[in-house]
Amino acid sequence: MPELPPVPRVSIAIICFNYGRFLAECLESCLAQTIPADEIVVVNDGSTDDTAEVLNGYAARLPQIRAIHQPNGGICSATNAALAACSGDVVLLLDADDAIVPERIEKVLAALRGRVNGHRPGWVHHSMMRFSEVQPRLGLAPYYPGGKGPEGWLASEALKAASTPVLALTSALAFRREVLAAIGPLDSDRLMYQDLQLCTAATLLSPTAWIPEPLTRYRIHLTSISSGSMVSLEQIRKTLQRARRFDAWLRSQLEKIRPGSASLWRPLDDQGGYLWLTFLERWLSGAGKDLGLLWKVLRHPDTRRGPRQYRIYYYGSVLLPKDLFVSYSRLIFGSSPAKLMLRKFLRRA
Repeated sequence: MPELPPVPRVSIAIICFNYGRFLAECLESCLAQTIPADEIVVVNDGSTDDTAEVLNGYAARLPQIRAIHQPNGGICSATNAALAACSGDVVLLLDADDAIVPERIEKVLAALRGRVNGHRPGWVHHSMMRFSEVQPRLGLAPYYPGGKGPEGWLASEALKAASTPVLALTSALAFRREVLAAIGPLDSDRLMYQDLQLCTAATLLSPTAWIPEPLTRYRIHLTSISSGSMVSLEQIRKTLQRARRFDAWLRSQLEKIRPGSASLWRPLDDQGGYLWLTFLERWLSGAGKDLGLLWKVLRHPDTRRGPRQYRIYYYGSVLLPKDLFVSYSRLIFGSSPAKLMLRKFLRRA
């Protein structure tokens, strides 16, 4: 990576769908930066609330705010539109229901000017403080053991695990323009996640820097609490479809950058998580418990290297019949009065 210009141009890319009630707070946080953004690009992705009115009001008063209105195309489509409109040397991503601390641009630029293990980073990820309407501090996200996020040149680790070790969500990401150009357009299918595409491709392209301070306030919505979707047959099938589509997109991107490099990425049928989802899809669809496939999942290096709670969850499928396993999964991933009461007691909701 070349050095940043002495005074780099900075863009903030925001996507918004029906978050008009949060948009003013989001934009005010962008306007309060210790180093001002040169442009704030906001894509209104076909909102049906007051997003357009709020956005147009700000854009009419402030020349650095650029409003883009488009028919609803989904998260990745809106992200593509926002990134294409940004002209900065550095682009910070942000969701319209979140807000950023005044030093976010300053600290991102400082991280990009430094070196990590001798390399200039091409992108940055940082911690976020979760909050809700009733609790201003719900703890940091994402969770990394020991509180230290991965940094440096992580391509070898990603290839070994067939996944990026960076768990950052959109509002915790910032990129050099060169990295975004190398990644190219995201797959805009509605099943896809923009942060997964960006993090995985960037991990294979460039070193990253980690900032431990929470530079974003990440809003938690009551509607975001799962009600057992992880064990919904429909959701499992969508996740499998997403995995296949993501795999095809990533391989295509790798081949464009360096022909032959897609062979370094492990095929789906050699990824423990994909095998687990395949087992669940067959079992929950009524095909019976494929013990051979389950044994392959449990013995897979991905499973054995993974977090202990994953292994405990997987082994539940060995001992429990289907209906009890579904109930067990909903207890883990879903919501219940007892879990909500416990979260309130722990000041986590």
